[in-house]
Amino acid sequence: MTRRILIVEDTPTIAMVQKHIALKSGYQVDIAQSLAETKKLVSSQNYFCAVVDYILPDAPKGEAIPYTVDADIPTIVMTGNIDKQTRETVERFPIIDYITKENKQAYQYLEKQLYRLPRNESVKVLVVDDSAPARRYITSLLARHKYQVYQAKDGIEALTILEQNPAISVIITDNEMPNMRGEELCSEIRRLYSNDEKAIIGISGSDAPYISTVFLKNGANDYLHKPFNSDEFYCRLSQNVDMLEQIATIKRQANTDYLTNLPNRRYFFEESVKSLKCIEKAQQSAAMAMLDIDHFKSINDTYGHDAGDEVLKGLSICFSKYFEKHLVARLGGEEFAVYFNSVHKQDALDRLEGFRKFIELNSPEFSKDKIKFTLSIGFAFAPIYQIDELLKQADLFLYEAKETGRNKIVS
Repeated sequence: MTRRILIVEDTPTIAMVQKHIALKSGYQVDIAQSLAETKKLVSSQNYFCAVVDYILPDAPKGEAIPYTVDADIPTIVMTGNIDKQTRETVERFPIIDYITKENKQAYQYLEKQLYRLPRNESVKVLVVDDSAPARRYITSLLARHKYQVYQAKDGIEALTILEQNPAISVIITDNEMPNMRGEELCSEIRRLYSNDEKAIIGISGSDAPYISTVFLKNGANDYLHKPFNSDEFYCRLSQNVDMLEQIATIKRQANTDYLTNLPNRRYFFEESVKSLKCIEKAQQSAAMAMLDIDHFKSINDTYGHDAGDEVLKGLSICFSKYFEKHLVARLGGEEFAVYFNSVHKQDALDRLEGFRKFIELNSPEFSKDKIKFTLSIGFAFAPIYQIDELLKQADLFLYEAKETGRNKIVS
């Protein structure tokens, strides 16, 4: 979905820089050079956010700021200077942020903010505080930046909400609460979830100098003393969300095949081993398929390796869609594996056969050279709970499929 941004700026060169940043960040851009133009555009468009200059020809004292804010448009204010009077004026309004136009760093910061706002829509934050006004205040700060917010009045309720909503990635918790103190909640969250999964920000109104240390030692990632400045709150929150995102990116890169974007061999082994332990406890049979492109070397020799890569990429897209409920991986070269989650043998065989036929009919669409290819498949279904042994069995059936004519399933 393309989001529309309103840039309110009367200096054309600055407006063009802001427009470039917004376009780079994926927005559709409208520019207004005055408050009058702003009113006209706001009346005819829905804006995801706005970047508003503090001083305009017809709004010299920041009058454009309350206009976009009152129109429920998340607003970033940019100003040439941020003296005490300007700061006090800006901070009266529930804006996203204010940025000075002093240097290049200001525009890099603007780019970060424009990137973060759409991302924040998918970030879930849990606010834990026994004070309803405190919860409402923090929730309002989070909603301003488009975070999804959950609330809990104490640690016990917080743990229940976390169990019901595992996608929550950030917990902001007060310390002085009944039933379970914030530091105790931190400790329990860290028993259940790693630092890679969830970030915890502790808050407290206590003046005791050791509170921050207690929070950090019990697993918190950060700490804020109440009453806190909204700027500091947003900066610390963004840093923690950025950290989680960077860790997720590193994990994804480590677990993903660079060419096909399917899980790689390492991830496949880790996840299937976990599943096999559960299957063994339930005394069920495991299901594994090995799939290989027939005569793939001939494709590379005839059409070149770029064409071979096209074939692999096209096939991988089909894998992702056809086996979306199961674990698929590229094990190497033209060899793929499917580990089936909770499936009857015949259901797995029917899906594999349907996939084989689909590829035989549609494979020419995967490459500009219209290369037709087929698959050979080996399928193992047995009470085998060691991944190496299960793969070995499927590979033996795959070898048999290759030796007995290809383009078939052997099980």
